[in-house]
Amino acid sequence: MRLELPKEQLVIPSGTVASTADVIRRLADVEGLGVITTKSIGLSERDGYKEPIIAGVAASLVNAVGLANPGVDAYLEEIKSTYPLKKVLMTSIFGGTPKEFAELAERVEKHTDWIELNLSCPHAEGYGAAIGNHLDLVAEVVLAVRGSTDLPIFVKVIPSQGCAGLMAKRAVDKGANGITAVNTLGPVAFLDETTGRPLLSNVLGGLSGIALKEIAIRCVREVRERVTVPIIGMGGICTHADIDAFRSAGASLFGIGTALAGMNTEAIGAYFRALSSSDPSGERALVMPPLGYQTLQVRETWGNSAMRVLVLDGVMDAVPGQFIFLWLPGIGEKPFSLASRSPIMVLIKSLGVVSSALASLEEGSTIFIRGPYGNGYRPSGKVGLVGGGSGVAPIHFIASEFGEMVEAALIGGRNSLELPLYDNLRSHVETRATTEDGSLGAKGLVTDILDPNHLGVKEFFNCGPELMLVRVAEMECTVVDASRIYCAVERYTKCGIGLCGSCAMDGFRICVDGPVFPYSILRNGSDFGRFKRRVSGRRVPLNA
Repeated sequence: MRLELPKEQLVIPSGTVASTADVIRRLADVEGLGVITTKSIGLSERDGYKEPIIAGVAASLVNAVGLANPGVDAYLEEIKSTYPLKKVLMTSIFGGTPKEFAELAERVEKHTDWIELNLSCPHAEGYGAAIGNHLDLVAEVVLAVRGSTDLPIFVKVIPSQGCAGLMAKRAVDKGANGITAVNTLGPVAFLDETTGRPLLSNVLGGLSGIALKEIAIRCVREVRERVTVPIIGMGGICTHADIDAFRSAGASLFGIGTALAGMNTEAIGAYFRALSSSDPSGERALVMPPLGYQTLQVRETWGNSAMRVLVLDGVMDAVPGQFIFLWLPGIGEKPFSLASRSPIMVLIKSLGVVSSALASLEEGSTIFIRGPYGNGYRPSGKVGLVGGGSGVAPIHFIASEFGEMVEAALIGGRNSLELPLYDNLRSHVETRATTEDGSLGAKGLVTDILDPNHLGVKEFFNCGPELMLVRVAEMECTVVDASRIYCAVERYTKCGIGLCGSCAMDGFRICVDGPVFPYSILRNGSDFGRFKRRVSGRRVPLNA
């Protein structure tokens, strides 16, 4: 088999950014990008590990996503409408036996160009490195896959000197056409300096970024000494100089992963254009997103078991619409929209273990926060605010910061217990409320009191349940252009820095491309108001 390499030499590694078919489709237009690798796909749906799944370690990352994936059936259902691409699509697969790998390869081959065998994930029991550390198992897996497909096969190896070359040689001898070097380093555990608790819910994770670079380069050199097939080199690549170092070591293509942390889709495009050019002056300085935790105390709290307000003894440089992660060591972390930046204020809706634990905190309790993340909103003219449930948080933020520009705030909930910020809002701007049971304000829905014609505003900001956003935005479109209607979208979010892809919607990653979008963009999508994603990444109807 003759393996044709793309002219564009940059690669999106497995598990980084390109985690869903809609995001993959949007990345296909990025200049300089030659290969897009999917997240690793297994036979069955898998949720992966609970948050926190990622943490900052100096200028690098440690992560343990846990091979979250929708399962091969759901993956194929989505990718078949996207494939073929303008780029090479490499589907990463994982299994626990050679038979599972072979079955997966056979299933995906009609909708991919290359196949990558994940034999190196360092923190998933029974998968990845559990196989890749044993040369005989590597040989069995590659032979099985080679017997089930004629497509090019790349094997992703562990970052272990002395082992990477041997694994690559054995894989190529049994039919592999290329090597991906390397995966994250691990398993490793890092502890929070303040609490002494593990930074990840899984405790053990894989280290990536610049801390891995020198090890990765040595492994690429070792692999090149043993095989002649193409090598995709990766591990801490950020600059032209890094690419040159990997090329000198023997790499043919170059994976960019951790360097993309915090970048929205537009920024990735600009970054890849700069890296693929011959002029290194086009490089921009990489800035890691805020991943370190602040230790704060709960200064004040009110509300009830359904919806709780936490006021913390700190301030944050943030704008309305942005969000933060709240972490309770040993319990977990979740993202929440800011209701105020000075002091930091959040609105907690009790839904699961983490949010219920947060809602039960008392004054004086210690809490850990990281952020802020995402884009935000600043009114450019007289604005009308519409919020529902926990979506009242950014409404309050806007009202407290830009009250003179707010014509009115309209908020709704199922009952008065869901609107603990009502009195605060009234102190800033004219506020009207509705509740489904009539316990506060008018009885009904917020759409019942929304009359866009009489507000006399130039733009709108909406936040709340997605179906509510669609209804109110369509009403607002009767008086202003859809580009002047801004919606803050809430989706399941794990990492907050655009890498894990769990918050994908219509090709956007909510945590970096949003969460605030003009309705003119949202209304043209196929997901917004119709579909959501489960923890695994599986796309399901919004009301499922």
